[in-house]
Amino acid sequence: MQIPIKKTLDKIPGGMMVVPLFLGVLTNTFFPQFLEIGHFTTALFSKEASSTILACFMFLIGSQINFKLAPKAIKKGAILLSGKFIVGAGLGILIAMIFGPAGILGISPLAILAALLNANGGLYASLASSYGDETDVGAYALFSLKDGPFFTLVALGASGLASIPFQALVGVLIPILIGMILGNIDPDMRKFLGSSKLLLIPFFSFPLGAGMNLNTIIEAGGPGLLLGLIASFTGIGAFLLLKLFKENPIVGLATGSTAGNAVATPAVVAAADPTLSAIAPAATAQVAAACVVSAIVCPIIVSYVYKRSEKKKAKRAIVSAA
Repeated sequence: MQIPIKKTLDKIPGGMMVVPLFLGVLTNTFFPQFLEIGHFTTALFSKEASSTILACFMFLIGSQINFKLAPKAIKKGAILLSGKFIVGAGLGILIAMIFGPAGILGISPLAILAALLNANGGLYASLASSYGDETDVGAYALFSLKDGPFFTLVALGASGLASIPFQALVGVLIPILIGMILGNIDPDMRKFLGSSKLLLIPFFSFPLGAGMNLNTIIEAGGPGLLLGLIASFTGIGAFLLLKLFKENPIVGLATGSTAGNAVATPAVVAAADPTLSAIAPAATAQVAAACVVSAIVCPIIVSYVYKRSEKKKAKRAIVSAA
């Protein structure tokens, strides 16, 4: 008897990340003794397992960053990256300055920065293919610098919300840099390492979930939904910048999502600054919710704005012809 597990997970937004994470939550809630068996079982499934797997994942992400791009793609990638950072960091730092580490409406600045300073790469590539050209798709190679916790750590340090030692910042960056160097000096290695990247997602998702229980998930419900809606509109920064530089602005809206790998960011930040450990589990659950919600809402926004833009163009064409 065959069960289409992979196809089912693919139908769920962020399914390869969210489902194993939720299974980890259920295991820790109802069968915590399973995580304490010891040896390989504990090494692979307990919450302590996530750090090493995450480090490997950061290495693989770095290997996919290719700087041999056409100038136009580099320009667009820089615009997308700037727009996303300005909106995400601006909102997170503002909330931190006004409301402090606790945040507002149950959403901490840690959750905001973790959710807003990145985007779902697969979703962006798909939308850019539909509503843009090859340079819009190629721009993702530079835009992919937003993957991982680096920009979140930078924003948290700038806000004063967290004390991020320089050594911790470098420690996060080194696996990414090594992967980047290896992927750029050998395209075959980039291809090989890229094929392994997705494999690690469920393996670090389950341990992250094993650090939470159902109460954490329930508390993330409303705030997580709100965070996802906010994330869906963060593409407005890139939209406006692209418009300013007279580029196709629609693809900027395609950055309005939360990447699945962002679920790991609160844990990485808490490892760099243990004072944030208390709020990291709730932030993780909220970011996971934002990943799902934004994956649904972002394409709707892009499609709506594109259709509206096309209607305006058609009207202008009719007026010009008349």
